[in-house]
Amino acid sequence: MQIPHLSGILTALATPYDDTGRLDLKALDKLVEFLVSNGVHALIPGGSTGEYYSQTLEERKAVLARVAEVVKDRIPLYVGANSMRPEDTIEVAKFAEGLGYGAQLLAAPPYSLPGKSELIAHFRNIAKSTSLPIILYNFPARTGVDMDKEFLEGVLDIKKIFAIKESSGSISRYYQHMVLYPELQRVCGFDDQVLDQFLWGTRSWIAGASNFLPAEHVALYNACVKNEDFLLGRKLMKAMMPLIYLLENGGKYNQYVKYGASLAGIPIGAVRAPLMGLSDAERSEFRKLYEDLKSQNIASWVNRTTQELAEDII
Repeated sequence: MQIPHLSGILTALATPYDDTGRLDLKALDKLVEFLVSNGVHALIPGGSTGEYYSQTLEERKAVLARVAEVVKDRIPLYVGANSMRPEDTIEVAKFAEGLGYGAQLLAAPPYSLPGKSELIAHFRNIAKSTSLPIILYNFPARTGVDMDKEFLEGVLDIKKIFAIKESSGSISRYYQHMVLYPELQRVCGFDDQVLDQFLWGTRSWIAGASNFLPAEHVALYNACVKNEDFLLGRKLMKAMMPLIYLLENGGKYNQYVKYGASLAGIPIGAVRAPLMGLSDAERSEFRKLYEDLKSQNIASWVNRTTQELAEDII
Protein backbone atom coordinates (compact mmCIF):
# COMPACT_ATOMS: atom_id res chain seq x y z
CA MET A 1 0.00 0.00 0.00
CA GLN A 2 1.43 3.35 -1.07
CA ILE A 3 0.28 6.32 1.00
CA PRO A 4 -0.16 9.45 -1.16
CA HIS A 5 1.35 12.76 -0.17
CA LEU A 6 -1.56 15.11 -0.76
CA SER A 7 -0.54 18.46 -2.17
CA GLY A 8 -2.23 21.12 -4.25
CA ILE A 9 -5.75 21.70 -5.52
CA LEU A 10 -7.75 18.48 -5.42
CA THR A 11 -10.91 19.24 -7.38
CA ALA A 12 -14.08 17.63 -6.06
CA LEU A 13 -15.34 16.91 -9.55
CA ALA A 14 -18.88 17.86 -10.56
CA THR A 15 -20.88 15.42 -12.69
CA PRO A 16 -22.30 16.71 -16.00
CA TYR A 17 -25.83 15.81 -17.06
CA ASP A 18 -27.57 16.46 -20.35
CA ASP A 19 -30.97 18.10 -20.83
CA THR A 20 -32.74 14.83 -20.03
CA GLY A 21 -30.81 14.33 -16.80
CA ARG A 22 -28.58 11.52 -18.08
CA LEU A 23 -24.80 11.41 -17.68
CA ASP A 24 -23.09 13.59 -20.25
CA LEU A 25 -19.72 11.94 -20.72
CA LYS A 26 -18.64 14.28 -23.53
CA ALA A 27 -19.19 17.25 -21.23
CA LEU A 28 -17.23 15.37 -18.55
CA ASP A 29 -14.33 15.05 -21.00
CA LYS A 30 -14.33 18.81 -21.53
CA LEU A 31 -14.53 19.55 -17.81
CA VAL A 32 -11.61 17.24 -17.04
CA GLU A 33 -9.46 18.75 -19.79
CA PHE A 34 -10.34 22.26 -18.61
CA LEU A 35 -9.18 21.42 -15.10
CA VAL A 36 -6.01 19.60 -16.10
CA SER A 37 -5.01 22.36 -18.52
CA ASN A 38 -5.48 24.96 -15.78
CA GLY A 39 -3.12 23.18 -13.43
CA VAL A 40 -5.22 21.47 -10.76
CA HIS A 41 -3.18 18.81 -9.02
CA ALA A 42 -5.68 15.94 -8.63
CA LEU A 43 -9.31 15.04 -9.29
CA ILE A 44 -11.84 13.45 -6.94
CA PRO A 45 -14.94 12.21 -8.76
CA GLY A 46 -17.69 10.57 -6.74
CA GLY A 47 -18.00 13.04 -3.89
CA SER A 48 -20.94 15.12 -2.74
CA THR A 49 -20.08 17.85 -5.28
CA GLY A 50 -20.36 15.07 -7.87
CA GLU A 51 -23.87 14.21 -6.61
CA TYR A 52 -23.01 10.58 -5.95
CA TYR A 53 -26.10 10.28 -3.76
CA SER A 54 -28.39 10.61 -6.81
CA GLN A 55 -26.55 8.10 -9.01
CA THR A 56 -26.76 4.37 -9.53
CA LEU A 57 -23.67 2.24 -9.00
CA GLU A 58 -23.44 1.79 -12.76
CA GLU A 59 -23.42 5.55 -13.29
CA ARG A 60 -20.78 6.06 -10.60
CA LYS A 61 -18.57 3.46 -12.24
CA ALA A 62 -19.08 5.03 -15.66
CA VAL A 63 -17.89 8.40 -14.33
CA LEU A 64 -14.85 6.87 -12.63
CA ALA A 65 -13.87 4.95 -15.73
CA ARG A 66 -14.28 7.93 -18.06
CA VAL A 67 -12.24 10.25 -15.82
CA ALA A 68 -9.41 7.69 -15.64
CA GLU A 69 -9.53 7.25 -19.42
CA VAL A 70 -9.28 11.00 -20.07
CA VAL A 71 -6.67 11.80 -17.44
CA LYS A 72 -4.30 9.02 -18.56
CA ASP A 73 -2.09 9.28 -15.45
CA ARG A 74 -1.36 12.98 -15.97
CA ILE A 75 -2.46 13.81 -12.41
CA PRO A 76 -3.47 11.66 -9.43
CA LEU A 77 -7.04 10.45 -9.01
CA TYR A 78 -8.81 9.81 -5.73
CA VAL A 79 -12.32 8.41 -5.42
CA GLY A 80 -15.28 9.58 -3.43
CA ALA A 81 -16.50 6.12 -2.40
CA ASN A 82 -19.12 7.01 0.19
CA SER A 83 -22.48 5.24 0.12
CA MET A 84 -25.33 4.52 2.48
CA ARG A 85 -24.58 0.79 2.19
CA PRO A 86 -21.08 -0.35 3.22
CA GLU A 87 -21.25 -3.00 0.50
CA ASP A 88 -21.61 -0.26 -2.13
CA THR A 89 -18.69 1.68 -0.68
CA ILE A 90 -16.53 -1.40 -0.92
CA GLU A 91 -17.64 -2.09 -4.49
CA VAL A 92 -16.91 1.48 -5.61
CA ALA A 93 -13.50 1.51 -3.92
CA LYS A 94 -12.45 -1.80 -5.46
CA PHE A 95 -13.61 -0.69 -8.91
CA ALA A 96 -11.68 2.59 -8.61
CA GLU A 97 -8.53 0.83 -7.46
CA GLY A 98 -8.64 -1.29 -10.60
CA LEU A 99 -8.63 1.93 -12.64
CA GLY A 100 -5.57 3.34 -10.86
CA TYR A 101 -7.16 5.59 -8.25
CA GLY A 102 -4.79 6.17 -5.36
CA ALA A 103 -7.01 6.73 -2.31
CA GLN A 104 -10.64 6.82 -1.20
CA LEU A 105 -12.42 9.75 0.44
CA LEU A 106 -14.87 8.48 3.07
CA ALA A 107 -17.41 10.25 5.23
CA ALA A 108 -19.77 8.61 7.70
CA PRO A 109 -22.62 6.76 5.97
CA PRO A 110 -25.42 9.34 5.71
CA TYR A 111 -28.80 9.12 7.41
CA SER A 112 -28.16 5.99 9.52
CA LEU A 113 -26.48 8.03 12.31
CA PRO A 114 -24.09 5.36 13.63
CA GLY A 115 -22.85 5.79 17.17
CA LYS A 116 -19.13 6.16 17.85
CA SER A 117 -18.46 2.45 18.33
CA GLU A 118 -20.54 1.66 15.24
CA LEU A 119 -18.71 4.25 13.13
CA ILE A 120 -15.35 2.92 14.29
CA ALA A 121 -16.44 -0.61 13.37
CA HIS A 122 -17.63 0.67 9.98
CA PHE A 123 -14.22 2.12 9.12
CA ARG A 124 -12.46 -0.99 10.33
CA ASN A 125 -14.66 -3.01 8.00
CA ILE A 126 -13.93 -0.73 5.02
CA ALA A 127 -10.19 -0.81 5.75
CA LYS A 128 -10.23 -4.60 6.02
CA SER A 129 -12.30 -5.04 2.86
CA THR A 130 -10.51 -2.59 0.53
CA SER A 131 -6.90 -1.83 -0.34
CA LEU A 132 -7.03 1.91 -1.01
CA PRO A 133 -5.70 4.31 1.64
CA ILE A 134 -8.40 6.36 3.34
CA ILE A 135 -8.93 10.11 3.60
CA LEU A 136 -11.44 10.73 6.38
CA TYR A 137 -14.12 13.28 5.52
CA ASN A 138 -15.83 14.89 8.50
CA PHE A 139 -18.97 16.72 7.42
CA PRO A 140 -21.49 16.40 10.27
CA ALA A 141 -23.92 18.87 8.68
CA ARG A 142 -24.38 16.37 5.83
CA THR A 143 -23.96 13.04 7.64
CA GLY A 144 -25.36 13.84 11.09
CA VAL A 145 -22.31 12.23 12.70
CA ASP A 146 -19.20 14.00 13.99
CA MET A 147 -15.75 12.43 13.65
CA ASP A 148 -14.65 13.80 17.00
CA LYS A 149 -11.68 13.06 19.27
CA GLU A 150 -13.21 9.83 20.55
CA PHE A 151 -13.73 8.56 17.01
CA LEU A 152 -10.25 9.52 15.82
CA GLU A 153 -8.58 7.85 18.75
CA GLY A 154 -10.56 4.72 17.91
CA VAL A 155 -9.35 4.48 14.30
CA LEU A 156 -5.86 5.96 14.11
CA ASP A 157 -4.26 2.57 14.58
CA ILE A 158 -5.66 1.71 11.12
CA LYS A 159 -2.65 2.23 8.87
CA LYS A 160 -4.78 2.89 5.79
CA ILE A 161 -6.18 6.07 7.39
CA PHE A 162 -3.67 8.80 6.57
CA ALA A 163 -5.51 12.12 6.14
CA ILE A 164 -8.61 14.05 7.16
CA LYS A 165 -10.75 16.59 5.35
CA GLU A 166 -12.37 18.57 8.16
CA SER A 167 -15.60 20.22 7.05
CA SER A 168 -17.31 20.86 10.35
CA GLY A 169 -16.61 24.58 10.02
CA SER A 170 -14.76 24.69 13.34
CA ILE A 171 -11.29 26.17 13.07
CA SER A 172 -10.71 24.98 16.64
CA ARG A 173 -11.16 21.42 15.41
CA TYR A 174 -8.42 22.05 12.88
CA TYR A 175 -6.10 23.20 15.66
CA GLN A 176 -7.00 20.08 17.65
CA HIS A 177 -5.91 17.91 14.73
CA MET A 178 -2.70 19.86 14.31
CA VAL A 179 -1.73 19.44 17.97
CA LEU A 180 -3.06 15.98 18.81
CA TYR A 181 -2.87 14.13 15.48
CA PRO A 182 0.18 15.45 13.62
CA GLU A 183 0.52 12.11 11.83
CA LEU A 184 -2.65 12.87 9.85
CA GLN A 185 -2.29 14.86 6.67
CA ARG A 186 -4.69 17.78 6.99
CA VAL A 187 -6.79 18.68 3.95
CA CYS A 188 -8.77 21.92 3.79
CA GLY A 189 -12.44 21.06 3.53
CA PHE A 190 -14.06 24.36 4.39
CA ASP A 191 -13.34 26.83 1.63
CA ASP A 192 -13.48 30.10 3.54
CA GLN A 193 -10.82 28.83 5.99
CA VAL A 194 -8.22 27.87 3.41
CA LEU A 195 -5.91 30.83 3.99
CA ASP A 196 -5.79 30.08 7.71
CA GLN A 197 -5.13 26.41 7.09
CA PHE A 198 -2.40 27.08 4.54
CA LEU A 199 -0.77 29.37 7.09
CA TRP A 200 -0.66 26.50 9.60
CA GLY A 201 0.89 24.04 7.18
CA THR A 202 -1.95 22.42 5.26
CA ARG A 203 -0.74 21.55 1.78
CA SER A 204 -3.91 20.47 0.01
CA TRP A 205 -7.43 21.75 -0.60
CA ILE A 206 -10.37 19.63 -1.76
CA ALA A 207 -12.23 22.38 -3.55
CA GLY A 208 -15.56 22.30 -5.35
CA ALA A 209 -15.28 25.83 -6.70
CA SER A 210 -12.12 24.85 -8.58
CA ASN A 211 -14.49 23.24 -11.11
CA PHE A 212 -14.99 26.75 -12.48
CA LEU A 213 -12.11 28.75 -10.94
CA PRO A 214 -9.15 26.38 -11.34
CA ALA A 215 -6.52 29.00 -12.18
CA GLU A 216 -7.49 31.15 -9.21
CA HIS A 217 -7.33 28.19 -6.83
CA VAL A 218 -3.93 27.17 -8.18
CA ALA A 219 -2.68 30.75 -7.81
CA LEU A 220 -3.69 30.78 -4.14
CA TYR A 221 -2.00 27.43 -3.55
CA ASN A 222 1.18 28.58 -5.30
CA ALA A 223 1.31 31.80 -3.30
CA CYS A 224 0.73 30.23 0.10
CA VAL A 225 2.21 26.75 -0.12
CA LYS A 226 4.87 26.85 -2.82
CA ASN A 227 6.12 30.40 -2.25
CA GLU A 228 5.02 31.02 1.36
CA ASP A 229 3.94 34.50 0.27
CA PHE A 230 1.03 35.10 2.61
CA LEU A 231 0.77 38.77 1.74
CA LEU A 232 -0.10 37.73 -1.79
CA GLY A 233 -2.24 34.89 -0.44
CA ARG A 234 -4.21 37.34 1.68
CA LYS A 235 -4.77 39.59 -1.31
CA LEU A 236 -5.92 36.66 -3.44
CA MET A 237 -8.24 35.40 -0.73
CA LYS A 238 -9.72 38.85 -0.21
CA ALA A 239 -10.68 38.89 -3.90
CA MET A 240 -12.09 35.34 -3.83
CA MET A 241 -13.87 35.54 -0.48
CA PRO A 242 -17.21 37.11 -1.56
CA LEU A 243 -17.84 34.29 -4.01
CA ILE A 244 -16.52 31.58 -1.70
CA TYR A 245 -18.58 32.93 1.18
CA LEU A 246 -21.74 32.69 -0.92
CA LEU A 247 -20.88 29.12 -1.90
CA GLU A 248 -20.33 28.03 1.70
CA ASN A 249 -23.28 29.89 3.16
CA GLY A 250 -25.82 30.17 0.34
CA GLY A 251 -27.37 26.73 0.83
CA LYS A 252 -26.98 25.72 -2.83
CA TYR A 253 -23.36 24.68 -3.19
CA ASN A 254 -23.79 22.21 -6.03
CA GLN A 255 -26.14 24.49 -7.94
CA TYR A 256 -23.66 27.36 -7.74
CA VAL A 257 -20.77 25.12 -8.82
CA LYS A 258 -22.68 24.00 -11.90
CA TYR A 259 -23.75 27.51 -12.77
CA GLY A 260 -20.16 28.66 -12.29
CA ALA A 261 -18.98 26.05 -14.77
CA SER A 262 -21.42 27.37 -17.36
CA LEU A 263 -20.13 30.91 -16.80
CA ALA A 264 -16.61 29.57 -17.30
CA GLY A 265 -17.64 28.24 -20.71
CA ILE A 266 -17.92 24.60 -19.61
CA PRO A 267 -21.66 23.90 -19.38
CA ILE A 268 -22.35 20.74 -17.36
CA GLY A 269 -26.12 20.85 -16.96
CA ALA A 270 -28.36 21.10 -13.93
CA VAL A 271 -28.39 19.28 -10.61
CA ARG A 272 -30.51 16.20 -10.16
CA ALA A 273 -33.60 15.96 -7.97
CA PRO A 274 -34.30 16.31 -5.14
CA LEU A 275 -32.20 19.46 -5.58
CA MET A 276 -33.59 22.27 -7.70
CA GLY A 277 -31.95 25.02 -9.69
CA LEU A 278 -31.16 28.62 -8.83
CA SER A 279 -33.68 31.41 -8.93
CA ASP A 280 -33.13 34.38 -11.22
CA ALA A 281 -32.09 36.46 -8.21
CA GLU A 282 -29.58 33.85 -7.10
CA ARG A 283 -28.14 33.60 -10.58
CA SER A 284 -27.83 37.36 -10.82
CA GLU A 285 -26.06 37.66 -7.47
CA PHE A 286 -23.66 34.84 -8.27
CA ARG A 287 -22.92 36.10 -11.76
CA LYS A 288 -22.06 39.57 -10.46
CA LEU A 289 -19.61 38.12 -7.93
CA TYR A 290 -18.12 35.84 -10.57
CA GLU A 291 -17.66 38.65 -13.09
CA ASP A 292 -16.20 40.96 -10.44
CA LEU A 293 -13.64 38.29 -9.55
CA LYS A 294 -12.74 37.43 -13.13
CA SER A 295 -12.32 41.11 -14.00
CA GLN A 296 -9.49 41.30 -11.48
CA ASN A 297 -7.47 38.57 -13.26
CA ILE A 298 -6.06 37.45 -9.94
CA ALA A 299 -4.24 34.47 -11.43
CA SER A 300 -1.79 37.00 -12.89
CA TRP A 301 -1.00 38.54 -9.52
CA VAL A 302 1.88 36.15 -8.97
CA ASN A 303 3.83 38.56 -11.15
CA ARG A 304 3.19 41.53 -8.85
CA THR A 305 5.81 42.54 -6.33
CA THR A 306 5.26 42.50 -2.60
CA GLN A 307 5.58 46.28 -2.52
CA GLU A 308 2.83 46.68 -5.11
CA LEU A 309 0.55 44.36 -3.17
CA ALA A 310 1.27 46.14 0.11
CA GLU A 311 -0.12 49.37 -1.30
CA ASP A 312 -3.69 48.05 -1.43
CA ILE A 313 -3.77 45.18 1.06
CA ILE A 314 -6.27 45.42 3.92
